[in-house]
Amino acid sequence: EDPTVLGALAMEAMLAGDMARYQELNERLEKAQARNAEETAALLKDSNAHAAARIMAAADGDVAPDGSRVRVLEEIDASGRSKALRESVKTISVHTKGRNKRGNANAIPGKGAELSGFYEDDNVSLEDLLRRERIEGVQDYDSNLANHIAKKGSKFKMLDEDEDEAYALGWYEHSEKKMDAKRRDDKKQRQEIRDKQRIQVNLEHCTRCMESKRFGRKDAMISTAQHSYLCFDGMNQCILPGQVFIAPMEHVQAMTDLDETAATEIRNYQKCLVRYFESENPPRGVIFAETAVHRVSRDKALLGAGAHAAIVAYPVEYELLTEARAFWKKAFDEAECEFTTQHRKVIETDAKGVRAKVPKGFPYVHADFAMGGGYAHVVEDSSEFPRDFMQHTVAGMCELTILDRAYAGREDYRQAVADFKKRFCDGG
Repeated sequence: EDPTVLGALAMEAMLAGDMARYQELNERLEKAQARNAEETAALLKDSNAHAAARIMAAADGDVAPDGSRVRVLEEIDASGRSKALRESVKTISVHTKGRNKRGNANAIPGKGAELSGFYEDDNVSLEDLLRRERIEGVQDYDSNLANHIAKKGSKFKMLDEDEDEAYALGWYEHSEKKMDAKRRDDKKQRQEIRDKQRIQVNLEHCTRCMESKRFGRKDAMISTAQHSYLCFDGMNQCILPGQVFIAPMEHVQAMTDLDETAATEIRNYQKCLVRYFESENPPRGVIFAETAVHRVSRDKALLGAGAHAAIVAYPVEYELLTEARAFWKKAFDEAECEFTTQHRKVIETDAKGVRAKVPKGFPYVHADFAMGGGYAHVVEDSSEFPRDFMQHTVAGMCELTILDRAYAGREDYRQAVADFKKRFCDGG
């Protein structure tokens, strides 16, 4: 049986309220996952022992039995592009041997003092240049010039007014193109090893990645699916009883960065929570809050840096939901200084969530009221924006202080997790 199909059927049964079928499918899913794990272990055991030892050494950065150090490097670079495809268009465009009288290392000397050209790839066709640009991307020439000036320091001299700008073409070229093939390959291999190490370090420090060593929430897990999981919030973070969060399995910084499949799965979890809290006696409403403020660059994000996205569910008294919209609209309107805000302060979202309203890559905060729409705010100055803005806003709305917590001790917290898990799996 396919675990993916079983997981989808189990989620459908939960949404339909058929908890008996959900329990049955969940048990079959666990058995299928265990069976797949056993088959994988058997295949690994039957494989060549020496190769397995080298693979394990590569994964952990250890020394293989023959004394050599082995590392496995991905077939894509930090920007997600195929290395083989990039190599197919890689050339050394700038001539570097010798220096002419002007001190330009990129010039190709001709007869006497004459300069015959600046590039060794003048014979490359326009189609090849376009293909190279599509694969490698466009260079940041301003950044290349800034790096060149910083490297030269006090020795850098601007061109005279009567000198042709062609003499300075090498200033705008990336330093990699000025290396010979051997130096460039050595530098690239060192960079790949550093990227691999950086990925491992970043993911090991993430407290929401399930494979991380710092993931200490196994006892607080409520439910897991293929692309996301539902977990009880930490004891020191819970300001309301029953406070939970939904997080994607993949390490992404915001819900706007997710693919459609993972986003749909998270929306299904939100629907389940809305029904669960409405079935309580007395019923409670739920406010879903997401903070995606402190973003990192795309390259760093691909290396596992940045915060792990999560949607925190705050169960509040049902009567508060009618007041929540006005409260949050005012909070977002006053979140930042009006003189520094360039975007609309408050963006209204519908039942589809924030993905349809905020572009990918923007820092933002978003509050959704029981899947009935909500408000988002695009953050202008991430360094000045309060990290706990959403939680403090919920606390203020519920007339709590920022120091109040839902559980007095560890034992109360464990009991609350066990009760929530039992009632959630039993359908309330």
